[in-house]
Amino acid sequence: MLSIGLTGGIGSGKTFVANIIKTNKNFIIFDSDLTAKKILNNDLLVKESIKSNFGKKSYLKNKLNSKFISDIIFADQTLLEKLNDIVHPKVIKEFKDFKSNNKEKITVIESALLFETGFYQLNDVNILITCPVDLRLNRIIKRDNIKKEHALKIINSQWKDSKKIKLADFVIDNIDKLETEKKVKNLIADII
Repeated sequence: MLSIGLTGGIGSGKTFVANIIKTNKNFIIFDSDLTAKKILNNDLLVKESIKSNFGKKSYLKNKLNSKFISDIIFADQTLLEKLNDIVHPKVIKEFKDFKSNNKEKITVIESALLFETGFYQLNDVNILITCPVDLRLNRIIKRDNIKKEHALKIINSQWKDSKKIKLADFVIDNIDKLETEKKVKNLIADII
């Protein structure tokens, strides 16, 4: 069966689009960000590697100290790449297992870093969700209750849409929810 990559910068609306796709019984969603969080909190080898690379403050009461990690990786691109190098091979393995266990469905991998990690190469089709930065900023600040400066650091740590567009098979601009839903449903129909 087909494998579809779904990506977009933080606050672009990729989860909104994934939820639209999920309503069609032919598709199944693999959430790579959620999988990465599970790995970071449960995989003992990953935890040890994170502690040795980022320090003991990386975990509080045996759970990932997300604020600490977020503050350091979004301030230093090298550290962000180091974290991705530790976690993403495990995420890719989980994805391959997930896909193999769901052969009767069209698999959609939702990933913020689909292009940055090379994950897009595992897919037959890749969809990019775009949205103006000011709208993304407002969404992130409201959703995650973080300061504008931190939200901008996260946005700036990801590839620009102009770079991602070159690798995407389809681009959906997500400004108006009703219009986005219509575009997604049309695309789903075309894929099927």
